Amino acid sequence: MIGGAGGLRFARPALFLAALCFASPARAAEPVDTVLTKVREQRLWEQPQWIRLGHWKPGPFGRGQVSDAKSAGFFLEPLGSIDPKAELEATARGLYEPNPGPDPQHPRCRFPARAAWLIERLGLDAAGLPRADCSRYEDWRRLMDPGSVSLIFASAYLNNPASMFGHTFLRLERRKVGEGERLRDNTLNFSAETGDDGGVLFAVKGLLGLYPGKYAVQPYYMMVQQYNNIESRDLWEYRLSLSQAETNLLAAHAWEMGAATFPYYFFSKNCSYQLMPALEAVLPERTLMAGSPPVVAPIDTLHAVLAQPGLVASASYRPSHATTMRARRGLLSPAERRAAEAFLHGRAEEGERLVAGMALERKALILDAAQDYVLYKEGYSPDVSDSVRALERSILTRRAKLDAPSVELPAPAWAAAPDEGHKRKRLHVGAGGRNGGSFTELAWRPGYQDLLDRPAGYVPGAQIESLAWRLRYDHDERRLYVRDLRVIEILSAAPWDPWMRKPSWSMGMGLDTAFELGKQAADLLIYE
Repeated sequence: MIGGAGGLRFARPALFLAALCFASPARAAEPVDTVLTKVREQRLWEQPQWIRLGHWKPGPFGRGQVSDAKSAGFFLEPLGSIDPKAELEATARGLYEPNPGPDPQHPRCRFPARAAWLIERLGLDAAGLPRADCSRYEDWRRLMDPGSVSLIFASAYLNNPASMFGHTFLRLERRKVGEGERLRDNTLNFSAETGDDGGVLFAVKGLLGLYPGKYAVQPYYMMVQQYNNIESRDLWEYRLSLSQAETNLLAAHAWEMGAATFPYYFFSKNCSYQLMPALEAVLPERTLMAGSPPVVAPIDTLHAVLAQPGLVASASYRPSHATTMRARRGLLSPAERRAAEAFLHGRAEEGERLVAGMALERKALILDAAQDYVLYKEGYSPDVSDSVRALERSILTRRAKLDAPSVELPAPAWAAAPDEGHKRKRLHVGAGGRNGGSFTELAWRPGYQDLLDRPAGYVPGAQIESLAWRLRYDHDERRLYVRDLRVIEILSAAPWDPWMRKPSWSMGMGLDTAFELGKQAADLLIYE
């Protein structure tokens, strides 16, 4: 959280967001020429916050500025994407444009964060500006009602190539919603619009940045349904120490970014990376991620935020439904598990016989476990069959007759927070022997995790390596050669579970040394 003079500087833009849209012309506005003169004298287009609000980055060979945003709707000036000065002057002129009505929107309504920042920096009187009909933006802002912000980390999901490294998004938490009602909050998410592409086309376009990426706001309960329930992914929620003014500015910038598209690159400018510019736009004194790294994983953005002193206020854990089911089942004795399995397979009479004489609390635990299984198998499907509904109704009817609370489940021991895990990069230097000779090798793995790494903070039994290589020097042959180069290597070693029968699988491609061919190692590199 930025305090002192920095905090005061951000307090006023928040007040302008509410005042500038419906301001009445109480006094004559400053002439546009005078405002433009102030802009040029102060060289405001060079200010860090203006650069960040427009998502400009240094151009090729360090020349000029080029915005990551590629949509014309994100700029008022035709050349605004490559000219921060021209865009700022267009924004200054836009403050005094006549009101066109709610659609098309007035520049102050299209870009409320930029307008508020410019009004504050120039010391303008918002009440003296021409009236603007910002009803569309005001209605949206009232629905958002942001009071705080959390960074959400979703664990990896190996069945989707776009999510196998995890995912991050922001939760904009409503002021009038209690801590126990966070499902009613909204989220700010960045994702690629991939259409129906798949296979090689999906990979090629994703690697080359040919998919458009967009920011979108949607309810948190929809994200929980998708990640927590359907995909069985745990969520970790990191509350950020943003002031109310910074939170308001982030929401206003989210409105602006709704009109923008950005090239989506799977390995670099992806769903996680694009959250950093959004946060930096309201935190101009902090740099969360410098430049444009060639590889950015969700864990990298989480570490970048956690590395900022005082930026994370607290953290909480939201287990997936599958995690909850396993934890509850772990409390059952073998006899109780057999009773639960009888109920969940529709053998109610057998279940009743097995639970006869048990305490109410144990019966409740058994029925809760059975209900967990039914939900896991089919309960979250959009098309639930009548037979599943009947089975669920039978379990819930019996559970309702028991006057016993559900057991409070502790977080499982293996569910460590992702920030407790190791860094994704690994440099390896080693030595060894082969066929009576010796060698020295150097290896580099840019990401992500293998079965020999410490598993805390990662999906158990998962191995994902990409663009990993080993160089080896044979001391007897006095030759340096490539031992192997793995483009991608994925292993999902799912343990056997009678309730969650997931297949174990692996895939990979790259180059490897075929020692079995009996030639010199330097001549044995093959594709596999």
